[in-house]
Amino acid sequence: MSKLNAAHKTWLLDLGAILRGGSAASALPASGDQAQPSASAAPTTATLPTNATSATTAAPAAPATPATPQQIEALQDRRREFKRARAQWVVVKKRAESDLELVKAGAKKAYAADPAQFPKVVAGCAAIDEILDHLDDELRDTLDRYASTPIRSQNKIEALAATASQVLDRYQRYVSGNALMRAIDQKEFADVMVHAPVMKALSDLKKALA
Repeated sequence: MSKLNAAHKTWLLDLGAILRGGSAASALPASGDQAQPSASAAPTTATLPTNATSATTAAPAAPATPATPQQIEALQDRRREFKRARAQWVVVKKRAESDLELVKAGAKKAYAADPAQFPKVVAGCAAIDEILDHLDDELRDTLDRYASTPIRSQNKIEALAATASQVLDRYQRYVSGNALMRAIDQKEFADVMVHAPVMKALSDLKKALA
């Protein structure tokens, strides 16, 4: 077989480059030249994009630390104490409502035959109704939501506790300054006490929410 001349070599180089999709100059060394390593074959060091580099150096957000068993137990103890105080408040409130009705009935009976005094009794009964209006269900409803919130939802529990404390403060200011409620405890028209037990129940609730 005859040797390939320079033209044939060039043609074969071009054909090989076309078939491989490359260029003729990089396919084979030219005739008489020493084969040199291709620059494209030299190992290169990969460079990370700027955003990738920053992503690898940024520290991930630390996950929330779960409560320890001791902390959970302390929260459960507090919840039990609160529920006890809440149940006591519900009982005292219902008893106060019933006792105030007894006072109204006793006053009306005592002065029913006295036309001069009866208008005062009517005014006194209206004042008792005002007490009942002030001791409404807002506190009980807030306490119910507080008691039914899962113990691990501490943010919601703290918000409800703050609301309940505000309502409690309002109740305590009203009851502590109410002369009529203190007078009812003197048992003039009925053998009942309202002021003292209501103040105690509110104070116990305040401690349980602290």
